[in-house]
Amino acid sequence: MSKKDIVFINGLVKSREKYLISEEKFLRVIDAPSADEAFKMLREYNFGGEAPADIAASDYEKLISAEWDNFTAFLKEYSPDDNFFKCIAARNDFFNAEAAVRQKNLGLSDDVFMPEGVYSVTSFKSAAEGKVNLPAHLSAPMGAAQALFDAGEATGQKVTMVFLKAYYEYMLKTVKNADWKTFIVYEIDAKNISTAFRSVSYDKAQDILIDGGKVGEKILRLIIDGNEKKVLEKTVQTPYFDLIKLGFDDRKKGVSLASFEREVESFALKKLKEKRFETDGLVPMLLFANYKINELKNVRLIMSMKLCGADADVIKGRLRECYER
Repeated sequence: MSKKDIVFINGLVKSREKYLISEEKFLRVIDAPSADEAFKMLREYNFGGEAPADIAASDYEKLISAEWDNFTAFLKEYSPDDNFFKCIAARNDFFNAEAAVRQKNLGLSDDVFMPEGVYSVTSFKSAAEGKVNLPAHLSAPMGAAQALFDAGEATGQKVTMVFLKAYYEYMLKTVKNADWKTFIVYEIDAKNISTAFRSVSYDKAQDILIDGGKVGEKILRLIIDGNEKKVLEKTVQTPYFDLIKLGFDDRKKGVSLASFEREVESFALKKLKEKRFETDGLVPMLLFANYKINELKNVRLIMSMKLCGADADVIKGRLRECYER
């Protein structure tokens, strides 16, 4: 893939944004009286446009796969360079690497896999069996996870953290653009702040903290210890103040941390959205890609919960950050 004209790409991206599903539209889908009606509305919004017309609401993953295929085809043709597509697709590659190891050891079905990124599901299955060599950024965590299974030490959290840490290590090494690197750091910090709020001691939290963030050990320890006053004093001039305050507020109210976790998951994209009126550089393409990624996650969230009969307000409380004009 040769390097493309970023001005042309940004103009193209802006024209495609109008097809993204906004929060207003997602709220209508959530309020639909049934999963079948919600599914019908998604199709009316042209989500999964290439998927077969006769699939049922229970087959919503086929809709997501069709939308992902359309999205990645666009990226392959119009990404500024090879690196952009590889880094966007890396989310699914690391997920599928983990799924292949789990499948090998737990006998899971192919339903555990996400739509393919750079590498095929078949290649991950073969790599898990030692028949194919994948690049080190994927083969190393697969080997580490397999070692956990071989030693009888594999837990869901331990295995997931092997791949999550490897993903962020790869992204920090591979991404060169300053805005994108800041986005990644925001993701890491938000996840570490969430971990701190859910941990009883720093020692126990260490195994699930991700390297590469800017929120240091001192702040994380203070959050774990519940020292709200000192934490807020030290973070008042940082981008993390409101997020941390929300965590303490929810904890004091004795409510679930669902609203806090929604903000954790949306934190990096909200920060990037502050630059949504920029027309130069990588920001327009980066915003579009992350809007689409969240759109896919929101469809999966909504349809899975609608099929389970979840209350609309519960679903709305978990909706990820959406496209905003």
